[in-house]
This record gives sequence, C-alpha cells and structure tokens, in this order.
Amino acid sequence: MGNIIIPLAVIAGLLVVIVGGGAMIIFKLRNVSKQVFGTDNFLEGYNEQKRKLSETPRSVHSMTGVYLPKIQQDFPEFDYEYFRTGAKAVVRGYLNAIATLSTATLPKDITQSLKNHITEIIENLNVNAQRQHFEEPVIHDAQIARYNKNGATVTIQFNVSVGMISYLEDEAGKVLVGDRNEKLQTVFEVDLVYLQDADKMGVYNEALGLNCPNCGAPIRNLGQKFCEYCGTGVVEVNTRVWKFNAVREESQRRKAF
Repeated sequence: MGNIIIPLAVIAGLLVVIVGGGAMIIFKLRNVSKQVFGTDNFLEGYNEQKRKLSETPRSVHSMTGVYLPKIQQDFPEFDYEYFRTGAKAVVRGYLNAIATLSTATLPKDITQSLKNHITEIIENLNVNAQRQHFEEPVIHDAQIARYNKNGATVTIQFNVSVGMISYLEDEAGKVLVGDRNEKLQTVFEVDLVYLQDADKMGVYNEALGLNCPNCGAPIRNLGQKFCEYCGTGVVEVNTRVWKFNAVREESQRRKAF
C-alpha cells in the first residue's frame, strides 16, 4: 500500500503545481487583456481589436499642403480636385480590370504603359488559371505624397487609401493569398506624369498624343499656344498631357503581383 501512496502523492502535488501555475498564467493573461483590450477575455479582446483594425482606414502620407503650392506655381491651370478624384478612379479601375480580367472599363487618362502593365497581370492570371478578387472596395482618401521634376518629366504621386476584401484563388477555388472573410486596409501609390519635351517622351509619345487638333502636326513645345504649322490654338493640349502612369500597392502582406 505504501508503494502506491507515494506515487499518488507525487502526482497530486504535480497537479496542484500545474493547476496553480495555469491559474497564475490565466490571471496574468486576463490582466494583460484588460489593460490592452479593455476586457478580461484575451481571445475576445484580440478578435475585437483585429476587427477594428480591419475597419480603420490606413492613413496616407499627405504632403498636399507642402507640394500643391509649388505645383500650382509651376502649372497655374493644374486642377487639384480633378486629379485627386482621377487618382481614386484609376485605383478603382485598376482593381476592377484585374478582378474582371478586362481592361474595357479602365479610365481614359492613363498611359499605354500602365494599360500594358495591367494587361500583363491579367494574362498571368489567365495562364496560371487564377482569379484575383477585390470585393467591396471603398476608397477612403487621396492625397499628394511626392512631387518630382526630373528633366523632361514631372511626376506627382498620390497616396490612395483603400479598404476591401482581397484574395487570390486557384482554379479549384483554394485561397492562395489573402482572406475571403477578412477586410484589408491598404494604400496605393498612383503616379501622375507630365511630359514637357515631346522629343524625349520615348514610349509615352503614343500614350499622350501631343498633336495639333487641327492638322495633326506634333507639338514640340508644350508651352506654345499655337501650332507652328497651321496656327491653330493649342492651349487645351496642356489639359491632356497629364496622364496616370503607374499604380503600386503599399502592403506588408505577401502579394501575388
């Protein structure tokens, strides 16, 4: 009987230590949870915090107040609200084109280079028999983040804050990247370019179409007010040289493209 009593006593002691240690861990977790989440249920608090983060728009790097006066000094006719709205439309068009595997509804004021990039993404999705979903997209805000003048090219970068459900699935419907049920808050960088020298435009020449609206002659100097060949006024050409040239997502998550 003595040989049996000793092991049982040891086991009982271990159980007391384990239960006591477990109780202490639970007590500490509850304290931490109450301090961090405002509730003593750690899992409930964590899930609620995760939900709040998924609903909270990401802040954008706003330098509008710094750069807009400089831009308007360089380009007095620059319509900030028009292009701010345009940046939002470009992001929405970008998401829609990739999700529907079609460029038919892309905005008109994008360069051929950007359209080619989106077409390449669509082709890769088709080749790999994959679908990228962007569900319930909400555009929260758009602000100027950068303003760069580099030789013949001027670039204004907008940051656009977006909330959506984003996931990539294979042919069988298996999710490869993202989550069908979790909303993502992210930021897109959208480049708006202005090309000042038609001779240095390279691949942008066709995309921008800098020609006289009357005779079709190329406009070499965007500052000129009249066509040097037929004399037709070309003031409106300045409203057509601004084009959206790139869309990039800022994200810490693993991306498919």
